[in-house]
Amino acid sequence: MAKLRVLQVSAEVDGLAKTGGLGDAAMALSRGLARAGCEVLLVTARYGPTRVPPGVERWPATVPVQLGQRREVGVLEWDAEPGLRVCLVEDDGLYGRVGLYGDTHGPFGDNALRFATLSKAALAIATRRFGATPDVVHGHDWHAALAILYARDDLPAASTVFTIHNLAHQGVFDPSLLWQLGVPPALYRLDVLEEHGGVNLMKGAITMAHAVTTVSPRYAHEIRTPEGGFGLDGHLRYHQEKLVGIVNGIDGAGPRDREGLPLAYDANAVVEGKSAAKTIVSRELGLDLETPRPLFGTVGRFAEQKGIDVFLRIVPGLVERGANVALVGTGDRHLEELAKDVAARFPGRVAVRIAFDSGLAKRMYAASDFFLVPSRFEPCGLTQMYAMQFGAIPVVSRTGGLIDTVSPIDTTAQTGTGFFAEPGDAASLLLACEDAFTLYRDPRSLVRARARAMAQDHSWTKSVGEYQALYAGLRAR
Repeated sequence: MAKLRVLQVSAEVDGLAKTGGLGDAAMALSRGLARAGCEVLLVTARYGPTRVPPGVERWPATVPVQLGQRREVGVLEWDAEPGLRVCLVEDDGLYGRVGLYGDTHGPFGDNALRFATLSKAALAIATRRFGATPDVVHGHDWHAALAILYARDDLPAASTVFTIHNLAHQGVFDPSLLWQLGVPPALYRLDVLEEHGGVNLMKGAITMAHAVTTVSPRYAHEIRTPEGGFGLDGHLRYHQEKLVGIVNGIDGAGPRDREGLPLAYDANAVVEGKSAAKTIVSRELGLDLETPRPLFGTVGRFAEQKGIDVFLRIVPGLVERGANVALVGTGDRHLEELAKDVAARFPGRVAVRIAFDSGLAKRMYAASDFFLVPSRFEPCGLTQMYAMQFGAIPVVSRTGGLIDTVSPIDTTAQTGTGFFAEPGDAASLLLACEDAFTLYRDPRSLVRARARAMAQDHSWTKSVGEYQALYAGLRAR
């Protein structure tokens, strides 16, 4: 049987250029599909900050992209691993800038054209690279929404899948751009692209795709409610028969891989491993080491969605109860400054590192006793899964993929992997942390909880299988 040919289109790809979990998911899913026997082509843009890997080959000829006007784009191709090729669309006028989506002045004004060009080019590149129509065109988030719309005319034999990673960002533009994007005016209607007088690219992809996925089952439910639908809940309820939630996975060997850690460890040596990691991280961040204390940590974007402001409100209470606290990440300038102010109030007890540092992130997972993810909403979330790999007990909001990947701890029954708080509620978050303190004071239950967390299988294997089944079902129909 011929291998399934799958085109993945994503604005971000881990290892090349990314700002968050979208890039992790796009690359990990593509790798998983290739290892499962698919022939995968992953297409993204070459931005100014893109890290171009060694061994990249430039196509000898440009690829024409016909939208409102014709453009010629270059293509860089990379053989990532058997079964997976990655192509970068090169157009300095569109992508050769310091940011992926914007700069210090805000989003780029031509983002609609930038990602329309990426979407259109991806279809042309796939046809050339495969030498045939791909079996599946899979677009990720609004940046690749037009790949779904264009495929209906350009590659009508292909099945189309659209994944919503974050419904809060929908790709809304002025209708005057339709000509520039090469979109037929007939699609500017309420059931496809029109939304409150604007063009909503994500809405159009939801309408036109053969299947729509989200990054967790719980999030698939939440986006069909007025509270979580960001204005598209009614549209998603209408199309709910083709909507499915498939939880993201994570890659990595966890603490069994000693790279960057003072001591490799598994569930049988988690006490020693965490102690060594906590010593290293505490020295690195300037936290007090003289008194043994539980470490409450977080790693991620400093954004309102992530609930960093809620975390900061309970930091004094955590310190008062005997914890050390560490926050690592970058994001909203106001939240960064607020975090620095809180750390300045508690020298030696609270540390803030404003940085995107994957090595420090790994050390934080290993060092933290409790890992906070206090998001107001969370489509899937990856950090809680990484934390559990390292035996850090997650304290998370009761929302989205956090519900699907963490289970409530019951020390009597010796079940569960974490603690839950209500989204956006500082009092509820502090109460969940008090439960964490109680667990910390019970060493035997703590060791067992860590072992349960480390035993969770959050790899991509199951999720890749679900995507393969989805693709096969679409082809059969």
